[in-house]
Amino acid sequence: MRVLRPALWATAIVVAFAFLLTRVLRRPVAAWLDVPFAQGGWALLVVAALIATVGLGGACLWHAAVLTRLVRVRRIDLLIALLGGGMLLLAVVIVVAAASDAGLARTILLLALPLWVAGCAAAALALAILIHLRRGRAAPAPGTVLILGAGLRGRELGPLLRTRVERGAELWRRSLAGRPDARIVVAGGQGPDEVRTEASAMAEHLIRRLGVAAGAIDLEEASTTTRENLELSRPLVAAPARAPLAVVTSEYHAYRTAWLLARTGIDGTVVGARTRRSYLPGAVVREALAIAADHRWWCVGAAAALWALAAWAVVRQP
Repeated sequence: MRVLRPALWATAIVVAFAFLLTRVLRRPVAAWLDVPFAQGGWALLVVAALIATVGLGGACLWHAAVLTRLVRVRRIDLLIALLGGGMLLLAVVIVVAAASDAGLARTILLLALPLWVAGCAAAALALAILIHLRRGRAAPAPGTVLILGAGLRGRELGPLLRTRVERGAELWRRSLAGRPDARIVVAGGQGPDEVRTEASAMAEHLIRRLGVAAGAIDLEEASTTTRENLELSRPLVAAPARAPLAVVTSEYHAYRTAWLLARTGIDGTVVGARTRRSYLPGAVVREALAIAADHRWWCVGAAAALWALAAWAVVRQP
């Protein structure tokens, strides 16, 4: 329930904001789409489209603008950029269509209903991440610090992973006074475009740059996803003598990691390492896509149901 609470609060806030904005825009939307004022559902649809376009579309376009600053540009980064461009183009098409044919604008708005709902869900996720960070528990002195992997820059740590490792080393040092046997577990295998495992690079950085004793570090070098980071690290962190556990990841990734930690049945606290602000919008979109992939069939079913509802509404239009 503790992990679910930020999602419930975030959803309630987004829904309340949408209904409040609907009341404000109801009359101008009725005039813009040439519908009776009493049909407030159109204003709600336009508000959902606004939230999705500004939130999800804006985040995607921002990510496209900072692609050249990324350590590695993956296919998912290009897809996010294309999604932003596509949503901007769709918004322009709807505005242009409304100027000449309000019926066509209404049809496009309806048929894009799954996209608008997905955008509102992404906005709720971003808010849930913020609430989770604001209300997250302070990590107790850990018996084990588990640091999750991220992309390398050649043989060295990229900026994102370096902040995770430095945050993990800070927690480990803080716990030494009460737990002199505290350990660090670094988790991360070798990606298809990496020259070594992320865990080996993290361990090397801890030893050479941060002064952590090699004997205090355990490596998990087979995982390629966050879920595998946690599951394959279980034997290294589950010993009672090593409790409590602190899992270190990037702040935008902390909320999803807390969910996965709960699902794997491992008791621990997730600690977020500071992330460069320019990277955050795209990172949240990646988190949303990862959650959608984890629940792909539910998402496909929901999208199909929403599209069927939209198609029915299109047919019912006067």
